[in-house]
Amino acid sequence: MTDIIIKTETEEINLSDRFLKLRFSGLQRTTPQLFVEYLNFSGITGQRIQNQSFAPFSYSTRFLKEIERYEDGFLFETEFESLLITDKELWLINPNEPGKQFKVKVAIEITEKNARYVMGSIEFFVYEGAGESLSTTLKAFSLDETWQFSQGLVSEDYEYTHQTSRFTIFNAGDFTIDPRENYLKIKIEGMSDGNLTVFNATTGERFIYRGSLNSVSGETLTLDGVYPLKNGIHCGIDTNHGLISLVPGENKIEISNASRIKTAWDFRFMYK
Repeated sequence: MTDIIIKTETEEINLSDRFLKLRFSGLQRTTPQLFVEYLNFSGITGQRIQNQSFAPFSYSTRFLKEIERYEDGFLFETEFESLLITDKELWLINPNEPGKQFKVKVAIEITEKNARYVMGSIEFFVYEGAGESLSTTLKAFSLDETWQFSQGLVSEDYEYTHQTSRFTIFNAGDFTIDPRENYLKIKIEGMSDGNLTVFNATTGERFIYRGSLNSVSGETLTLDGVYPLKNGIHCGIDTNHGLISLVPGENKIEISNASRIKTAWDFRFMYK
């Protein structure tokens, strides 16, 4: 038996606490599947990989809800489905992996209903094909709360706020953090007369802000996903429209044409 926790945009819900006398058999996950596209070349032995990606996967469990009257089964079914089958975003938190969350869509099947219990099964479909760390990199690292072993954390004391122009950003996940698809917010403060450049030497990606920046006057530059903002106002017209992504492992970052630099890198690690 296990608990199952559902997270919405506003709260975390332990389903066994929300619905009394509700028990689950334990979550079972389908095995990750890697889709690979191959190319054939004339005169070349074997094939070459053209593209590859991980498929969506599912968690599933059986449940049993004890009831006192037959009518209670209908009330439970209505409330249960109303909570879990929704067009709003839901995340599943597996108690066996308490530091991770999985964005899901839910399917419920009632297999038996009588005057004593309601029995059925639930499928949690992880349609993005990946989970993410419950916490972001700018929150405290604690194994007692939102982080766990097997999340790729290492003994080195990696930091995600810096006051130097050269530093390392460590991505402990299995996937590249792509600002076109994943949460990534980079906040930059400093003094620059123009052409402030953020360069990821690991990937070769370069972002250039051609305008000036004056942190003494309270100005900040933020890369919020794909959107560059100066003091909260879109400023993409003053950039090279470059993006910065973070590959798994160490990312060597260099910032040039600026002084008094302070940066903060906020993102979640992604897991298969």
